[in-house]
Amino acid sequence: MAAIGRFQKGDEIFYAKVVDGELFRLRGDVFGSPSFDRKATPFKGLRTLTPVSPSKIIAVGLNYADHARESGKPVPKEPLFWLKAPTSLIPDGAKIEVPFPHHRTDFEAELVIVIGRRDPRGRGALHPRLHGGPGH
Repeated sequence: MAAIGRFQKGDEIFYAKVVDGELFRLRGDVFGSPSFDRKATPFKGLRTLTPVSPSKIIAVGLNYADHARESGKPVPKEPLFWLKAPTSLIPDGAKIEVPFPHHRTDFEAELVIVIGRRDPRGRGALHPRLHGGPGH
C-alpha cells in the first residue's frame, strides 16, 4: 500500500510517495495529477512533516446532536466555531505538549481538508463535486 506524505531534507520541503518502505519524490501538483521519481530517495536526514501547512484552522464544536448530548450540553441552534493556530498541528510521532495540564484537554479530533479549485471568476474556491469535478 502506498501513502503520500510531506517531508523535509535540509532546506527542501517536498511531497513523496512511500511504497514498501521506499520513498519516491512527487513531481507536479500533489492535488492534481502528479508523477513520481522512479529512483527512491534515501531516508537519511529526512524529517516527516504535517501533511499540509494551512494558513488557518477553523474548528467546529457541538456540530451534531449526539455530540452535544454526550458533552452534557444543549444542542445549539448553530455549531460553535473557533480558530486554532496552524502551529497546533504536529507530524506523526511528535511529542504532544499540554501547556495547562490542570485544564480540561480533549484528545478527540476529526480532520477535514477542503480541496477544491479556484473559481476563474475570482470568487474563491469551488467544491469539485458541486462544480463538475471528478465523477460529475
